Amino acid sequence: RKPERIIFYRDGVSEGQFNDVIREELTAIEKACRSIEEGYRPAITFLVVQKRHHTRFFPSQNKDSVGKARNVPPGLVVDRGVCHPSQFDFYLCSHFGIQGTSRPTHYHVLLDENKLSADSLQEFTYQLCHVYCRCTRSVSIPAPVYYSHHLAFRARSYMAQLGGEMRPQEMNRKIEQVLSKNIGGAVFFA
Repeated sequence: RKPERIIFYRDGVSEGQFNDVIREELTAIEKACRSIEEGYRPAITFLVVQKRHHTRFFPSQNKDSVGKARNVPPGLVVDRGVCHPSQFDFYLCSHFGIQGTSRPTHYHVLLDENKLSADSLQEFTYQLCHVYCRCTRSVSIPAPVYYSHHLAFRARSYMAQLGGEMRPQEMNRKIEQVLSKNIGGAVFFA
């Protein structure tokens, strides 16, 4: 059964690249859906995940702090005041700050065809921070983003085996050769 909804988290994008990313990557996702079946068009929600910013939050009262570093508690969502006045964005501090000041993650919702409420999208994002298999605690970004980092690292090592610069079509052909030779039909996880 094909999914009726796609919720897509994208990392590594600066605010100046939002229009390019939504134009190019949304088109690629839609094309991939059409390649499965003509007319297949699931509703898409597209979020950008950013950790590189200078925004920090502190508890207003000492009794509200957690841990030795006296950070805000995990699950804190800020979607007013410091957020963009007309765009859909929010900050989520999903992890327990073990050392130093916790850095919240900034989420920008670039497209929401699923028409999710802010609360449901924030809650879903927070829940995804609890399912990362390499950690027994919640992590700072959703698990699918961590997994994409692992896959990108693995792809980089495959590309190093191929060597040199080449056109995308040639690169895809060579990657398929390396994968079929080295791992055959096996499934592997990042």
